[in-house]
Amino acid sequence: MSQPFLGLVSAPHTPFRADGDVGGAVAFDVVPALAAHLAATGVSAVYVAGATGEGASLSFAERRDLFDVWAEVGPPLGLRVIAQVGGECVRDSERLAEHVAGVAGVEALGAIAPRFYAPRSPDVVAQILARITAAAGGKPTYYYDIPALTGLPFGARELAEAFARHVPTLRGIKCSRYEGVHVLDYLRASDGRYDVLAGTDEALLSALVLGARGAVGSTYNFAAPLYLDLIAAFDAGDLVTARALQARSIALVQAIAPFGYLSASRLVMRRLGVDVGPARLPLAPLDAAAARALDAALDALRFDGGAEGGGFFEWAMGRRGAAQPGSAVGARA
Repeated sequence: MSQPFLGLVSAPHTPFRADGDVGGAVAFDVVPALAAHLAATGVSAVYVAGATGEGASLSFAERRDLFDVWAEVGPPLGLRVIAQVGGECVRDSERLAEHVAGVAGVEALGAIAPRFYAPRSPDVVAQILARITAAAGGKPTYYYDIPALTGLPFGARELAEAFARHVPTLRGIKCSRYEGVHVLDYLRASDGRYDVLAGTDEALLSALVLGARGAVGSTYNFAAPLYLDLIAAFDAGDLVTARALQARSIALVQAIAPFGYLSASRLVMRRLGVDVGPARLPLAPLDAAAARALDAALDALRFDGGAEGGGFFEWAMGRRGAAQPGSAVGARA
């Protein structure tokens, strides 16, 4: 069985070139700088072309080429790579799985369910995953469970039962739900065989309490040290500190979200010195007034936009660097 993904898995932005006010061509040349930033701040892996990466707005060729670039750039920096191949066209998902099956630097696949023609039962979701897994050439596959985007009403327990029937080789779940019951149901399903990655940054502490040991998130792009301190506090049994840090992360998300989270988070990255460009239509860019208001909101949180390596918070328990090997956090990450 493949090794689980531990610590923080970033959901990186797909860099776009500025084309007027909206994202244009994919800026593949920015990926090395983005990868270096993530590795320096303690991220252990990347989940490429998910929601934060605007995977649904990428063409087949763009996703294929993006996976290739990350596969080349990530592993030398210690970043494990998960390629999110799911989408509206199941055949395209299979073709992408077939492609990354032959790419050594991609360690695993993620797969979201179609949304426009939504599966009508958990069994249909599982049958789609079975096709993708079969095309993946033995590489581990993770189901991307995010009802906020797919609109699917199925619970974790009924999905896990369908997976056991149709895709018994499924390796794990990226569970982007606020309700802890779903994380726990996945962790307990199939005799605990799933590697369950917590997918809601604002509920990381809850997932840790339930038994999750890895997490995929967008705020790990620019606030990884905060969450590494949260994990370290949890491991040390210091729940007071862990809760305080979780509250800080919630405040960060609440500061960014009113401006349109995916577009605004790109400006946060630019503030840290990693320019991933604007979002791509249909997402709307921030105008100058909104950008100034976002900066003011981050200033109010004492967000440190670039000092001593960038990507940190002044109030993140004094941390100024990635976890050291052998420490509680380093062992997990």
